[in-house]
Amino acid sequence: MEFITLKDEINSQENMEQWLSQLGHPDNPISNNGVLEHLQPHFVSCDFANREATIGFEALEWELNPGGSLHGGIIMTCFDVSFGLTCHYFAKQHMVTTVNLTTTFLKPVLLGDMVHYHVKVTNLGRTLISLTAEATTMRNGKEILVGTATATFMKLKKTFKRPI
Repeated sequence: MEFITLKDEINSQENMEQWLSQLGHPDNPISNNGVLEHLQPHFVSCDFANREATIGFEALEWELNPGGSLHGGIIMTCFDVSFGLTCHYFAKQHMVTTVNLTTTFLKPVLLGDMVHYHVKVTNLGRTLISLTAEATTMRNGKEILVGTATATFMKLKKTFKRPI
């Protein structure tokens, strides 16, 4: 499979959808042998014009705390990953790093819940990217807000050695 790469001159809804839809593929260089391989994110939707993306994660048994709900650190990691992937798309070949991540936990996430992390870029500067997100899941036919987060990422001068 040939993967869509990120380049400064490619900016479109179609390109963003194609790049994000590759997340779950085991041969994708961005998810190969890392946290993405364990968390198994999947692309839900995106809106290039509004700088938004929704990435889903299923609550897996290994991620549960002794109380039977998703460990808070996993929820924060999913926020961080969702923010990072969204930033990464807009930063193109540049590496990004988390500067600040603030998370509010509102409801427990249970085994088997599919949690959608709805990310919005609120500011896209030359070096700093600010974002907000909501995490939701469906229970009994209702969408439940399980958490919110804000983050700031820094676009580094360093680029990846090969296109991703």
